[in-house]
Amino acid sequence: MKKFNYLIIISVVTMLFTGCGVTTSQITKGEYYPKIYKHHPVSILVLPARNTTTSVDATKYFSYTITKPLAEKGYYVFPVHLVDSFFKSENLPSAELIRKIPLKKLKDVFNPDAILYVDINAWDTGYTVASSNVDVGLSFSLVDANTGEELWQNNAYAYSYEGLDGNNGLAGLIISAITTALNTATDYTKLAYVANLAGTMQLPAGKYSPRYKKDFNDNLLFYDNATLKDGRLYVNKYFIYGNGKKGKVALTVRGHAKGYQAFPVNSLNFFNHNGYENYYISQEINGKRYLRNRFFRYENNRPYLLSNNKKVFVFTTSDGKIPYSEENGEYYFQVDYILDLKTQASK
Repeated sequence: MKKFNYLIIISVVTMLFTGCGVTTSQITKGEYYPKIYKHHPVSILVLPARNTTTSVDATKYFSYTITKPLAEKGYYVFPVHLVDSFFKSENLPSAELIRKIPLKKLKDVFNPDAILYVDINAWDTGYTVASSNVDVGLSFSLVDANTGEELWQNNAYAYSYEGLDGNNGLAGLIISAITTALNTATDYTKLAYVANLAGTMQLPAGKYSPRYKKDFNDNLLFYDNATLKDGRLYVNKYFIYGNGKKGKVALTVRGHAKGYQAFPVNSLNFFNHNGYENYYISQEINGKRYLRNRFFRYENNRPYLLSNNKKVFVFTTSDGKIPYSEENGEYYFQVDYILDLKTQASK
């Protein structure tokens, strides 16, 4: 039986990114996700995922596996395949067309409390003589169906890795590599499920969960990946430039742990990424397209990082990019405003 590991690591070894001692943000779910507790959505309409990768089957695997983690969280999920069939019957076969439907129309037809928009921004397969890997990246946005307000947003990534047994010589390696390549497609459903599970892991419980309204004071612990100092938000050079390698580097180069692994966007130590500019994605929500950086979280389309129980929002340019500065070898972002999660006061 294949090893099936599910690993979510919320945070990072902070010293990699801030160049200083470890600091943490310990906040409750109610403090971190106040809009969910304010709106209390009961039902979720999952729109067909927008697939920006070259994998034609990525949307299918996502659809197979998104309902279970949401239902286990206590939400009623409109049957995904019936929803897809309805859109096709209305001559709306693609996610791009469906996302142009006004929110009010979706509300009139389905009457959901919230609508989940999902973008598939990574679905990459790689083989070597000694291994095979598949990397998946998903971006989630849950929107209130009545107001269009974004209630919750998250990015999640997952990968599978199979290292091959080299005890049988080169011929054995080649045979194993061919066998692994032929069987890799059967792993996609598990991998997509792990990615969806990671993405929804911290979503507050819905009405049909025994934890409904009881998880408000559940503590979340994050290791901060940025340091607020003198009105600036400092990060390590790695955050800006990655590992300095040219060309695409598979996510799995970070550790080669066999099986299936998943992690939220906070876990920057898992990313052996290639450069700051490469880590923007386009996300389309409620008929509007946004440019978002994969390493930041967003609220009302404004990017922030956590630092000492605070959401530190940073300045963006008109096209959505996040400029950084360097001084005496230190890298920082300009602060727009700060929200103290303990007091919900901004400054």
